[in-house]
Amino acid sequence: MNHQSSPTGLPGQSGIPHHIPVKLPAPAPVELYADPRGFVWQLVEDGPGGRLFVPEQVNPASVPRMFWATEAELAEHVGPLHRVERAA
Repeated sequence: MNHQSSPTGLPGQSGIPHHIPVKLPAPAPVELYADPRGFVWQLVEDGPGGRLFVPEQVNPASVPRMFWATEAELAEHVGPLHRVERAA
């Protein structure tokens, strides 16, 4: 056993931290939809209240929920949305 003092002051530690590998869950894939103009929206929530969208380039975490658009609002103002696939 190593009895030299370590940076933490505890005996038996070499001062080199031991990293425990942790497998993080993969982020959920972003579902993208385009309107008839070609503008792309990302699906933020698909729940009992309906589907909610923000523009593709917007981080939903930085936009208050009151500014998310419902599918009905988008259909009324820009037309129906259709699913689009993006290369990974």
